[in-house]
Amino acid sequence: MVMTLLNTTQQELDTVEAKLNKINGKSFSFDAGTLGRRMTNTLSNDFNTVLFVCGIIVFVFLVFTLGRIELSLLAFLPLVIGWFWILGIMNIFDIRFNIVNIILATFIFGQGDDYTIFMTEGLMYEYAYRRKLLISYKNSITLSALIMFIGIGSLIMAQHPALRSLAEITIIGMGAVVLMTFVLPPFIFRMLTMRKGKRRLMPVTLANFASSFLAFFVFLVGSLVITATGFILFKLGKVTDRKKLLYHKILFLISRFVTGHIPRVKATYSNFYKTLFDKPALIISNHQSHIDLMCIMSLTPKLIILTNDWVWNSPFYGRLIKYADFYPVSDGIDNAMDKLRAIVEKGYSIMIFPEGTRSEDCSIRRFHRGAFYLAEQLKLDIIPVMIHGVGHLLPKKEFMLRKGEIHINVMQRAAYDAMGKTYPERAKNMRKLYTDEYAKLVAEVETADYYADLVRHNYIYKGASVERAVRRNLNTHKNYRDIISQLKNFNRILIENCGYGELPLLLSLVHKHIEIVAVEHDADKLELAANCTWVTENLKYAETVNSEEKFDAVVTFSANNEIFCH
Repeated sequence: MVMTLLNTTQQELDTVEAKLNKINGKSFSFDAGTLGRRMTNTLSNDFNTVLFVCGIIVFVFLVFTLGRIELSLLAFLPLVIGWFWILGIMNIFDIRFNIVNIILATFIFGQGDDYTIFMTEGLMYEYAYRRKLLISYKNSITLSALIMFIGIGSLIMAQHPALRSLAEITIIGMGAVVLMTFVLPPFIFRMLTMRKGKRRLMPVTLANFASSFLAFFVFLVGSLVITATGFILFKLGKVTDRKKLLYHKILFLISRFVTGHIPRVKATYSNFYKTLFDKPALIISNHQSHIDLMCIMSLTPKLIILTNDWVWNSPFYGRLIKYADFYPVSDGIDNAMDKLRAIVEKGYSIMIFPEGTRSEDCSIRRFHRGAFYLAEQLKLDIIPVMIHGVGHLLPKKEFMLRKGEIHINVMQRAAYDAMGKTYPERAKNMRKLYTDEYAKLVAEVETADYYADLVRHNYIYKGASVERAVRRNLNTHKNYRDIISQLKNFNRILIENCGYGELPLLLSLVHKHIEIVAVEHDADKLELAANCTWVTENLKYAETVNSEEKFDAVVTFSANNEIFCH
């Protein structure tokens, strides 16, 4: 090897070095700073890869720590947005990465990871126990950040540019991370668990958000397609009875498809015979959810529905129902009688919800007499349709679909005057029929398996160990279906060592007539169980009970999680 010493200026150093390194690939030039510069350039070029790998490691750690993808995303989001803030501010103030502050940046990333975990755990703790503890977590984060600001941020006064860059990255990075940690996790977590200042009946998860989004998207696209079809049929040509029937058949087929393909929902029809609707009738139904309308439309294509003004003027499907000749009841039934009579003469049935509005608790509300007046005026038989389950899938005050079942029971056709002589009498007797039949259906379908998913959701976002324990217990004991079935004939039950309370909660939902007292000596478990959203009036939690109290049955959990009933 021949080595030659060359003297040049600092300004020409990089240019000379680059030219010498290109000579036939046989020469190699270097100086005292070459190794350091190449290490810095390599680290800078690979920094995005390093950050990406760190991000994956952190996210996997969050999943294992918090136990749910939703919470992991919630905790990871402040790091991502905070990093964009850091890069943006650095660009504004022309602050560059170097070999020193790159290492510090990964440390700040790790600190941000700790902060978001602390904040998320504080939110989970408050949600589980309803104790105000989040302020303590915020104080701890603030203290930690202040130590970083004072310890490293004071280097902003240093003369050496490398030391000063450490302070600049610390001030910018910690400021962005702390701000994002204080703002984003509480905001998102409350969106998942609260609505209008009250706890959601069921917290939002990725599963029900995805199913709700998919269902709404399909509904929106379907509404646009059907509306466009109506426009082509009725605005670009002559309106005929044949076109109207074709349009109603399209509505029927789409409603039938949608009802049977709602994500994570099973639909079941009972006593449904197509010949039942061959002759026009007045169809009535209980009303629990927006899904009711789709269920009714899936019964027969020759159907006209009486709607309220909100549905009539809906921006999504208002034009659709106008093309279908649905009619707003706010204009008065008497004013619509001639039009409805003409529609009936063409073989169409009329549908109305006698309750007038959706029931919040899925119970059968008072029936208005307008439906029975209409049936008498048009001399139509009445076909009662009872729907169960839609109020649990999409409650009146919620906009997130849940997992569950729909039962559509078509009851026996009856003459318009079969339920009494006067309109109030008919409304009262028909409501009693619905109440009795609904109670029978509830007893048949609202089993432990029916409510198991709802009970699981009472323990979501309350800690990974809590959710895993509840899920494991439900799976091990097969949703406690056997023990719950054995207890159905008792009136007052004591459950000892109830743990997190999934059995008494499930039992109280399945058998609402049973008075349940659940005992747990662990104060934290007891408080968590008592603060579940779906705890009903027939369920009470206590640390101990009076020995003189009498119970029809006593259920005891042993130390190895076995169940004894006596």
